[in-house]
Amino acid sequence: MEQRFDIGKLIPDGYKAMFGLHSYVQNAGLDLGLLELVRLRVSQINGCAFCIAMHVPLARKYGLSENQIHLAATWKEAPVFDARQRAALAWAEAVTALSGQEVPDAVYDQVKAHFSQQEIANLTLCIAEINSWNRLMVASRTPPLL
Repeated sequence: MEQRFDIGKLIPDGYKAMFGLHSYVQNAGLDLGLLELVRLRVSQINGCAFCIAMHVPLARKYGLSENQIHLAATWKEAPVFDARQRAALAWAEAVTALSGQEVPDAVYDQVKAHFSQQEIANLTLCIAEINSWNRLMVASRTPPLL
């Protein structure tokens, strides 16, 4: 597959703005391993090879185990995730899919049992950020850096 366009070269100010959002999320106080787990799962849902290839090594760097990385796509059945990680993954899937154009109350109740409102807002911004990156990389057919 050939890359269609390079956003970093064509719209450097837009790329810089996206990276600014990323910098905010990285420094918002949430565990970086948790953020990488969420980014990995959302990228799997969206089929973004570029982002999956990027977030697997970052997940390792920030403390996720090999089992957690390999089982992220099947987290509901995998016993390697704690309740906070499960709540974040459920929230990430619901916000990404927007099934029925809403995020179910049951999923919100689950996430608010493990996160403060500010943490939920920052986690939601992380999910929005990675969804945007996924769409940019998939639409542009940016190949993974291997």
